[in-house]
This record gives sequence, C-alpha cells and structure tokens, in this order.
Amino acid sequence: MIKDIVKEGPITLECLIARCERGKTAKNTPYLSLALEDSSGTLDAKFWNLTEEMIAQYTTGMVVEAHGDILFHRNAIQLRVRKLIPLEGKNVNDYVQNAPMSKTEMEEEIMEVVLAMKNETLQKVVLRILDQKQEEFYSYPAATKNHHNFVGGLAYHTLCMLRMAKHVVSEYTWLDADLLYAGVLLHDVGKTVELSQPVLPEYTMEGNLLGHISIMASYIDQVAREEGVQDEECVTLLKHMILSHHGKMEFGSPVLPMIPEAEVLNLLDNLDSRLYMMKQSLEQTKPGQFGPRVFALENRMIYRKKDEE
Repeated sequence: MIKDIVKEGPITLECLIARCERGKTAKNTPYLSLALEDSSGTLDAKFWNLTEEMIAQYTTGMVVEAHGDILFHRNAIQLRVRKLIPLEGKNVNDYVQNAPMSKTEMEEEIMEVVLAMKNETLQKVVLRILDQKQEEFYSYPAATKNHHNFVGGLAYHTLCMLRMAKHVVSEYTWLDADLLYAGVLLHDVGKTVELSQPVLPEYTMEGNLLGHISIMASYIDQVAREEGVQDEECVTLLKHMILSHHGKMEFGSPVLPMIPEAEVLNLLDNLDSRLYMMKQSLEQTKPGQFGPRVFALENRMIYRKKDEE
C-alpha cells in the first residue's frame, strides 16, 4: 500500500488514478502527471516518454496496476511509472481514502453538541439542515484537493473544528458557544451542493456559479422561514458566520468577520485545514529535509525534523 512506501526502488501498486493531467516536456514529448491513490494514501507519479495514443488510454477514475520506480524528487516521494495496466471490474470505492472515524462515531459526537445547545433557534436550524443533508454531510470530502479531500472528509473536518471550538469557549467564556458551534457545523455544508459526489468530485454548475458560502447563507434563510423562526438577529448572525468564514474577500468571503465568534470560526477553519496540509507534506518527506512547495500554504516548503524517523 502507498502508506508503506519508505524507500527508493522498483514497486508494483494496484491503485486508482485520482488525477490525470497531460503535459509536454521542453522537447515537446507528451507525458502524464498523475495522482495515484489507494485506501492508505496518495502518491505523486510521472509517466514519461509517451505518445498521444498512449496518453489517451488513461483517465481519472481508472483503476490500474502501476509498475515503476520510487524516487525522492525535491525531497518528496514520487513514482516514475514504467507501465500502467488498466484493471477491469474493480470497485473504485475500494481504492479511496476514508475518514479515520466511522459515520456513526462522527454523528454521535456531533449530535451530542447539537442536542446540548441552549439556543432553541440555532438548535432548530442546525438540526433541520443536518437532517436534510445527512447522507451527503457524512460522505462528501471537505475539498477536491488540498485538505480533507477523502470520503467523510467534510464531517471529519467539521468535527475537528468542533472539538477545538469547545476548548476555545472553555477559555473565553464570554463567547456565545451555541453561535460558534452552529457556525462550525454549518460553515461547509454548502459543499454538498458545490461538489458533485463523494468520490472524485467535480464542481457542479451551482458550485461554480454560486459557491458553497452563498449556497449555505441562502439555505439558512430558507430553513428559518420553513421553521417559523422569529429571532431575526440570531439568523442574521449565523448567516454572517457563514459569509465571513474565509476571513478575507480575496478568499471568497463577501464580508469580513465582524463578531468574535466569526473570527474564531475563520481561525479554526484555517488551523485545521493548514495543519492537515502540513501533515500531508511531512508524510511524504524524508526526516531532516524540506518537502516540496505547497501552493495552498503560500508556496512554502515544510521541514520534517530529523527525529521523526
């Protein structure tokens, strides 16, 4: 399995093509840049010296037997492919990563917080939305790439943030805990509309035209009307949490955080997503070395300590 790769040398893997991008070398020779995946992790791969006819054989979502050589390119693990053999009759779901917790475990922990809410308006809205989006919420990824991009990643990312939020409100007791919890729980639920499916998702028409932030803000309005919610300020504050959770307008938020709970939500979202990306980089880097530049982390290289062997 991919997670077991620790040294350079020849290898054979049964895996899924999670990304398949064609390119051309300086000499105008076609090649493929691939992300190969199994249930344990993802591996960057390059397939060089191909013809256009050979490239046309491979697509994203195909299960293959990959033959090649493991090497460390710019201090990160990479597979130099020698041969890719398409495998028929394979279930793609067997080759994708899943959240480290089961749906039942995540749902139980999340619902414990929701049912303990004292604000009836927030509790009513959150319960209704999580009930309507239950199947998608616990199966969709949190993103198509970068962070928590695995089956169940949306719920797991949310749960990690929820755990941190509980610590924050225990220290800053003047915060509105229910408002913060509600914002955490709903901040990315719009991705169940923005993305097409749990496995190898693409952006939907609504996702491209509206984005998950606008989708969720509108959905909260709809649910509040259907539930006959009277507390207009409470609903407005919850919508503000969603609309501002990316923190900056250039990152997709139409407004900046203007209440402390919204500021905390943005910080927790950033913390969880960035630490996940750093962990991913460390797992592919040799101890005592810098990993490859991570575009989503301001193109930084992440250093792995020597004692992490």
